[in-house]
Amino acid sequence: MSGTGNEAPEVGRDEVEAAFRHYFLTGPVGEDWVAWSQLFTEDATYNDHFWGTFHGPAEIQQFLEGTMSFAAHVYSPLVWYVIDGRQIVYKVLNRADNPVPGAPALEFPSLQVIQYAGDGKWASEDDWWTVQEMKLFNQRYAAARDEAGAEATDPLSRADWGPIEWAKPPTGHTAKPSWLGKDVPPIGSLREMTFGTRHPRPASTRRA
Repeated sequence: MSGTGNEAPEVGRDEVEAAFRHYFLTGPVGEDWVAWSQLFTEDATYNDHFWGTFHGPAEIQQFLEGTMSFAAHVYSPLVWYVIDGRQIVYKVLNRADNPVPGAPALEFPSLQVIQYAGDGKWASEDDWWTVQEMKLFNQRYAAARDEAGAEATDPLSRADWGPIEWAKPPTGHTAKPSWLGKDVPPIGSLREMTFGTRHPRPASTRRA
């Protein structure tokens, strides 16, 4: 049966894989959120189940730089990924090196689904993670910072990039996130999120 003519043309797995590697190395590994946001199409959507939905490269950049500058200690090693046509599902660990030297890293997982648009660009990303796990992670990190005191490790240390060899920075890499040294207002709560589209929240999760 012939198509309607509106379907996106097929792309090869090698193209999707190469685009994903560039995507991951530019954003989570290189932390160049400016260049990373430009890998999205002009009509792209970035949907985070907690923060909301952001539209197009400019809002996506503002969202990532704002939230990442608030959580400078967090980085995202890749655990696994699955390619199905134009769609990729992948898992990362939102990890922080423990402020106490020699202590185990702190982390919580998240799942991402991205849709390839072609020509090296991406049409959407959907992020899923558990709010309670994030809160517990933050509490543990704050407690470890207090315990470490003046001996605390550098928040920008990134000691363990996980099991996938290509998804790691080169040896000797020093983290230089794109927000570093810029006047980027950090975003640490929904009250500070003044752009994008908020999602309705169940009454049981709202504060009085």
